[in-house]
Amino acid sequence: MMAAHSTAERYQEAQVATADRGRLLLLMFDGGLTFLGQARAGLDAGDISRFAHHLGRAQAIIAELLHTLDHRAGGTIARDLERLYQFMLEHLLEANRRKSVGHVDQVTRLLDVIAGAYREILQQRVSVVDAA
Repeated sequence: MMAAHSTAERYQEAQVATADRGRLLLLMFDGGLTFLGQARAGLDAGDISRFAHHLGRAQAIIAELLHTLDHRAGGTIARDLERLYQFMLEHLLEANRRKSVGHVDQVTRLLDVIAGAYREILQQRVSVVDAA
């Protein structure tokens, strides 16, 4: 009986740790999208300083997402995300060089797709845990 209780406690702790990491990643995705929107608004307004500031913050978040990938656990998905994040960073460098709204918009769309997929994964996990 004691072993079953201990196993249940470990399972619950693992769920909390996973949920916390999940929420953190969602905050990073949302922050990246917010900064990309602010960079675009700065460029639209002709405020290059504002554009550069927010673009840099979006780049920092995407770089952090890139560096926190777990290739051992993530396998092919981690490898594909790595390529996407690297593409986004290169595209944002080009956005900065050309002052290009199109480049910012393309990265925004990609990051939004990844964030949406991640949200769905987390919602499915919550549904499974709630059903258990």
